[in-house]
Amino acid sequence: MTTPPGRAAPRQFRARATLIALVLIGLLLATGLSLVAWKHWQRNHPGDFTAAPHSCELLSPQTVHRLVPTSYGGRDGEGSCSWSAPREEGPNRAGVFLQAFVVTEELAAEDLREDRANTLGWEKTAPAEATGIGDEAFLRSRTTAPERPAAAQVCFRLSNMVVNVTYTRADTDREAARAGALDAAREAADHLGASVR
Repeated sequence: MTTPPGRAAPRQFRARATLIALVLIGLLLATGLSLVAWKHWQRNHPGDFTAAPHSCELLSPQTVHRLVPTSYGGRDGEGSCSWSAPREEGPNRAGVFLQAFVVTEELAAEDLREDRANTLGWEKTAPAEATGIGDEAFLRSRTTAPERPAAAQVCFRLSNMVVNVTYTRADTDREAARAGALDAAREAADHLGASVR
């Protein structure tokens, strides 16, 4: 008995369609299971850090002295530290403000994304990537204006720790501000990384 002409093609089409549907269902299931496994891992591995660091210990006295020559020690705040020169220093004034806080890795990554998108007071152009600092980092500068003091900020994430380092200068040397913020952030990230190795 032979198959009538025209019948084989629909059967082959149905077989292929069924196979494709099964493959797609398998992929969806695998993706869903991967997402569930990732969320489970995140809940059980919130990150490398369990508490905020002593922010004033994240920069060495040598680095602080180089960036803020007339600063005498850091001033502790809630999860932050600031080093600044006295007002009478005039055009030689400078300051470093460092803030660090601990959340979960998921929230840390989300916080950094939101911070990157917030351009209030900063240049509207996309921040520059700051490679080699933490797990991810970016650098931005204050908006330009005649005679406005230069300022730059590096925001970075290391596991579940988020750190913002801002360096301000009384002069208008934007490149020096950017270089100083990068140096301070790199040292803070190295210090934090060493503490969990």
